[in-house]
Amino acid sequence: MLKSIKVSFRDTLIYGLGNIAVKVVGLVLIPLYTDPEYFSVDDFGVLGILEITGLVITALMASALPQSLTRWYWDKDFRNKQKGIFFMSFVTQLAVSALFCLLLIPLSGSLSQLIFSKTDWSEVIVLVIIASATQSVNNIINALMRLQSKSLLYSLTNLIKLSVVLVLTLYFILSKGMGLNGIYLAQVIGNLLVLLVLLGYTVKNSALFFNLSVFKSMNTYGLPLMLANISAVALNVIDRYSLNSLALLKFVAIYTLAFKITSVLKLVIVDSMKLAIGPMMLKRMDSPDNKRFYSKVLLYSSYVMMIAVVGVSLFSYEVIKVLSGTKALWSASTIIPVLSLSIFFVNMKEITVYGLHIAKKTSIIGLIVVITSVLSLALNILLIPLWDITGAALATLITQFVYWYACYWFSQRAFHVPYEIPKIILLLIVGSLLSFSSLFLNNLDLLARLLIKTGCLLSFPFILYLFSFYEQAELRAIRGFIVKWTDIRNLRNNLNSLKGLNDEEF
Repeated sequence: MLKSIKVSFRDTLIYGLGNIAVKVVGLVLIPLYTDPEYFSVDDFGVLGILEITGLVITALMASALPQSLTRWYWDKDFRNKQKGIFFMSFVTQLAVSALFCLLLIPLSGSLSQLIFSKTDWSEVIVLVIIASATQSVNNIINALMRLQSKSLLYSLTNLIKLSVVLVLTLYFILSKGMGLNGIYLAQVIGNLLVLLVLLGYTVKNSALFFNLSVFKSMNTYGLPLMLANISAVALNVIDRYSLNSLALLKFVAIYTLAFKITSVLKLVIVDSMKLAIGPMMLKRMDSPDNKRFYSKVLLYSSYVMMIAVVGVSLFSYEVIKVLSGTKALWSASTIIPVLSLSIFFVNMKEITVYGLHIAKKTSIIGLIVVITSVLSLALNILLIPLWDITGAALATLITQFVYWYACYWFSQRAFHVPYEIPKIILLLIVGSLLSFSSLFLNNLDLLARLLIKTGCLLSFPFILYLFSFYEQAELRAIRGFIVKWTDIRNLRNNLNSLKGLNDEEF
């Protein structure tokens, strides 16, 4: 199990570096997106709505093909047909994406009228549709790279895409004055470039294959997940759609900025661990020590997640003031601790839900997401008129908690894992107290504020130690890790030791 954890750490690190680059690009562009010379506050609110609309369209196009590919790729009955399984998934995705483009592009004016009550944004919606279609195809290739543990290739190709998108976005906005159209035209070009770069890899891993029985089985497995994916995206975008309908675009803009800051946690930590650990969770489902492995994955990922939650919550006010020169957006810092804690439950859900995947009870996942989506809508309708952005943030936190707990409850009955819940509750209590302390510190002078906040962040692991959070074996491992990686002279050897890891021994 130790080797598997080390492999997980290595791949999470590589995926994390790639995802950090994604977030760095996003943060670099925030000052431009909030610059009154190029975008008004309402324009930034429109961008927030367009971003979530792209997520919804991608979820509709992608269905659950990446998950079905993941499940069948490692099925012992089809390991000699892996290239064929990928080919069948890839071609299906191409057809679905093309069909959706043919259906949705002629309706761009109607979609603009439906979302914004005007047809002014129909042209950019066409670009959103095309960007979503190409991203959906990319998602299938990305799934294959994760299945093959090609974490370096995955990160490099995404870095190429990011660099191109960043340069083109700046060019289209600053030189061509294309505004929101320039943002999405850059994404379309970036996605097409990735498909071209990975063409050789795609062909190499494909073999002509179609089996109707397998196709039906994959779709039977994937249909509940497709509904779950669509509902999950709806769950994540209801807050901004609700703000758009029940409040002003100004509040959408403030909430969007807070969401962009907290999405660092999901992209860099949750998604990176999911990319690295997800395939391994399924590969280990028949291993004798699998349940202990799953338990430790939840505990350690929650630990890392909470450190990040505390850090983002404490320093969000300073980050927002640096990124945005528009004072109207600075109030976003007040809801960041709430949104950050919601990501903590997202991470827990991503781990505990594997019990239902292993037991092939995916229909339960779809039911859970539909119910929590309805709950989210109800909470947003109830709370936004009372507390605008704070109400939306509270609705998100409550919904994500319910989502996690429902997945945990049903997973434990389908595939019981002895998770260390008391330790996770301790993480939650200590982390929450430190996170919300930022709201009482933001009125202090800058130097005093930074010193106290840094002290709060550094105290987190030591407070846990006082409550006997760590096992003796974990303390020894931490000491060994510190000794190994603080010796700069052995840095090259330490990095080479990560390269040599593989996950073949199960």
